[in-house]
Amino acid sequence: MSYSKFTTIRGTLWNKYNVHFNANEDVNIIVGINGSGKTTLLNELYKLALENLEDKNQVIYVPSIDNLAMRDKRKVSNALTQDLEFYMFDMKTGPSMMYHRMAMIDAPAEKQTEMKARIEDFCSIINGLFQETKKHIEIEGNKFNIVSDGQILPIDALSSGEKQILLIMLRVFLLDGKESYVLLDEPENSLDISWQYKLIDTLVKFNPNAQFFITTHSPSIFGAGWGDKIIYMEDVITPIK
Repeated sequence: MSYSKFTTIRGTLWNKYNVHFNANEDVNIIVGINGSGKTTLLNELYKLALENLEDKNQVIYVPSIDNLAMRDKRKVSNALTQDLEFYMFDMKTGPSMMYHRMAMIDAPAEKQTEMKARIEDFCSIINGLFQETKKHIEIEGNKFNIVSDGQILPIDALSSGEKQILLIMLRVFLLDGKESYVLLDEPENSLDISWQYKLIDTLVKFNPNAQFFITTHSPSIFGAGWGDKIIYMEDVITPIK
């Protein structure tokens, strides 16, 4: 099926509640107390999005970092590190940054220039966020480096918050500006308050063509002018009679 943004959401939760709300075409911030069904609703939206598209790469779902699954249980690195390494380095299936970077080799000159500019913009934005921790990233050819005080660090040297913001930004960047559904479950976990304020603005800049569904407990996520995009769970669910 061809892509079309959701306009009206209808469904049920736990066979106990009806859900009904009109979706914003750009950003939807789903707010509610613990146990109100935010994550369950996001899971249902994810299924609906996958059903709506043949190209599954146009749908991304980033769970709360507490719910990330281990890609390889034999490794000592945690699920967040493994996910970040996958979307940075995987060359078998894509999409990954290195897969994207290597695709430049066979691209026409004009496309190469465009792709290079996007990667430079990505690095610039991440480095702006990492400035407070005195780290920066470099991407050149098939190399990705994290640099601090002139020393190259492994990905595992990043804090949980740094890994998380890099993973979220990377996954949206890899959509390459395509019309997409982006679902984020409580992205504020481990993020510095200043990053929370910048999160939605930055994501929309990376992909203005995506429709975002974001669950959160943090007012900082919508504190920078996104308050009119809030959807309160208590307002959109009613008991099934």
